Amino acid sequence: MEPPKDKEEALAGLLNGTMVTLLASVFPVVIVWQIARHWREMLSAGLTDTATDSALGIGLLVASISALRYGIRTLHLNWTSLRTL
Repeated sequence: MEPPKDKEEALAGLLNGTMVTLLASVFPVVIVWQIARHWREMLSAGLTDTATDSALGIGLLVASISALRYGIRTLHLNWTSLRTL
């Protein structure tokens, strides 16, 4: 990623990083909420359905961690660039 050239780009990058970070942090919360809400049905459905749902959840968590990392890096880059501009 390149540092921004002016304050407007730095502020836009801060907004972008904030939105990416917030959206990426919602996915783990939704997964935990759904597990807490439907844990009885998940246990009674059998191991095959639970394994499929778990695989989808784990994939979403990995993607969420990657997006969180990108959002935090974007925030850090634009914040440090904004302070030096």
